[in-house]
Formats: sequence, structure tokens, C-alpha cells
Amino acid sequence: MTRARPFAVLCALSLGACPAEPGPQTSSAGGSTGAPAPTGAAASTTTTAAPTTTSASTGAQVDQPPTAELSADPPGGAAPVPIHLSGAASSDPEGPLTYAWELGDGAVADGPEVDHVYAEPGTYPVTLTVTDTHGQTAKASLDLAISADCPTFASGKSPGALALPALNEASGLAPSRRTPGVLWTHNDSDPDGPRVYAFAAADARYLGRWSLTGATVTDWEDLALGPGKRPGGHDLYVGDIGDNNAVRPDITVYRVAEPAVDLARPQPVDAALPGVEALVFTYPQGQAHDAETLLVDPARGDLCVVTKRLDGLSEAYCAAAPLASGALTLAASLDVGSLATGGSVSPDGRLVAIRTYFDARVWRRDLADPLAAAFTGPSCTLPLVFEMQGEALGFAADGLGYYTVSEGQDPPLHLFRRQ
Repeated sequence: MTRARPFAVLCALSLGACPAEPGPQTSSAGGSTGAPAPTGAAASTTTTAAPTTTSASTGAQVDQPPTAELSADPPGGAAPVPIHLSGAASSDPEGPLTYAWELGDGAVADGPEVDHVYAEPGTYPVTLTVTDTHGQTAKASLDLAISADCPTFASGKSPGALALPALNEASGLAPSRRTPGVLWTHNDSDPDGPRVYAFAAADARYLGRWSLTGATVTDWEDLALGPGKRPGGHDLYVGDIGDNNAVRPDITVYRVAEPAVDLARPQPVDAALPGVEALVFTYPQGQAHDAETLLVDPARGDLCVVTKRLDGLSEAYCAAAPLASGALTLAASLDVGSLATGGSVSPDGRLVAIRTYFDARVWRRDLADPLAAAFTGPSCTLPLVFEMQGEALGFAADGLGYYTVSEGQDPPLHLFRRQ
């Protein structure tokens, strides 16, 4: 910053009488209007600065306050929605800034750019505070409107096919919670035994197979990830729940700690998976039902089995956590429009999806309610691509998309991402 010439020197150079030397000045830095607010977001920018001061001896101006500018892309949307927040247009003539964000949902962040997911509908006041090297601050704020409208997903793209000769009836799909970038699946009926298979989500590369010690295969139909028996852990839940002729006196869900997977390992794994627990369930009044959808609540640990009916009028039979063998309870009836062939719960527990051979639907769920309570509310349609015998759907690990796959040899994997 250019230093002003001292008042006394300027006065001495003049021939006239010198007026009294002015005292220190105090000025309030005005607010700076930032970039126009994005559509659907009310943006404002204010400056809260210490007064700009001058040196008593030199009259030199010491500092200028910063300017804060904030933008959001997109400016809102249907929950859950990822929002990119930028304060990069903020400025200060004297040097670098630090950035402090209040994201409106209790979360905070720092840095000029922030990516954040707003999981629930509501209005979220976002505030950015920038601070310069002299401690002066400026604030910018906007309100994000997050709606309860149906979320939109882009059409499915395929990262590759699940090319493995032993896998020809992929009937469940669940992204790993322990190893990001891994997908689990299994066969409907596996002649090689009770096995789960791991593939890389990025390119469908085969990573290995694990045999569930002590388990058997009658009709494995779905797979889920849920809370582990160990605090902070994650368990695989494999549903031996299929019953085409509705004659089985009970069904079994196998639970086992999810193994770690090394994505960098050059050769596929072939290993045993010990510690398998068999949860044996019965339906009310000794009923028998065909089912291909297993749902596990990541928030509460509850479990639901959704029946498969030709008329599409399915029922959700559930067991509350802590899970133990016993009778399931009829918790909800729902119209899925056709034969329910698979389903998934988003990692945060707020979305519940069920697919058929022809389409898929998603329900919003209040975390304060049991899992099946979601089915009492309205549903939204999810896009699918045509699959010869699509029986698997699993939410992505970040909750912002979902995968599907069909039975058959070398089935293509499809990914649908949140728009």
C-alpha cells in the first residue's frame, strides 16, 4: 500500500499558516454486493470490519477490509442433493484470506470451495466469513431451499460387465461400507457353495470370492450391508429368502462381519469367511411367502423382507434390532406395481428403494420412524435400463446414486448418479 506523506512535511513546504494537524480517522467499511444470487437462493453480502485506521504520526492508511462473495451450484434441489459452495470470488487488496463456513445444517467447513450434501428437505442459511491478515472480516450469506420433490438421477452408465464364469445369477448387490469402491454380489443358487463375490465399482474388475463358513444355499435372493455386531463395524447380510412355491416353513438371513478388500491386489482372493451367524425367521401364522428383497436399516439395525407378488401388492415383514431368530411381523403393505425383485436402503437410512423387472421406486423415510414406515408415504419413480432379468439394486456408498445388475452371464453393471 502506498504510504501518505507526513502532514508536518507537507505543511512545512507551504508558505501559509499551518492548520492544526488532523487526528486519527475512523471509517466503517461498507458492505460489498457479491455476485447475483443463483436462481432459488437469496444471497446477501455484508462486511463486518474493524475501522480502517491511519497512523497518528504519518497519516498512512493501514488496512482495507476484505470483500466476501458466495455462490452455490446448484442453488437448491430435491433432497438428497450435493451442493458446491464457492467463496473463491472473495478478495482483499492486502493479501490472502481464511474462509470459515456455516452450512446451515450444523456442519462447518473451511477453505474457498466446499462440497456438501443436504440430505433432508428444508431451508438452510449458509454463511461464509472471510478474514484477512489483519483480522478484519466480511460475511456473505444465502438461503438454500432443499425440497421434498422426487430426486432425479441420470440415465445409467455401465463401468463394465461382471465377467466371471461362476457368476451367472447375480441376485443381490451392495456397495462396501468398509472398503470404498467395492461392490458385493452373489448367485441366486450357487453350485460352488455359499459364496459372495467382490468387484471394483470403477471398472467391474473381479476382486475375489469369500465362502461363508457353515452357511448353505437354498435360494439366495438379496444382499445388504448394515450395522455390525461390533461397535462401529459393518456386517454383510445375505438373504436366503426365495420360495417360488411358497412352501418353506422358515427363511434364513446370514450375517457376518464384512471383510476388508485390497483393491490393489493383482490376483483375486479366494478365502473363507468365518463367524457366520444364521438368523432363522418365520412369517406370522405359519405362512410362507416368496421374497427377493432384503432391507437392513443402517440407522437402527432393523431388518425387513419384502414379498414378491405377481399383482405387485407386496408386504414388508420386519424384525427389530437387536436381531435374533424368531417371528417376523407384518409392518407394511405396499404397491410396487409388479414383481419386487430387489431393494436397498441408502447409507444414511433416508431413502428406501425397491425394483421390479420393469421399474424402480424410492420412498423417503424419517429417521425417527421404523424402516417400514417409509412405505406409508408417496413414492417416486427411479430410472432403469432394460435388463433381461434385473434382480439387484444397491445404493452407492455416498448415497448419491445406485447400481443395478441382471442375472445372466457377464451382466453389465449400471450406475445411476444424482443430477
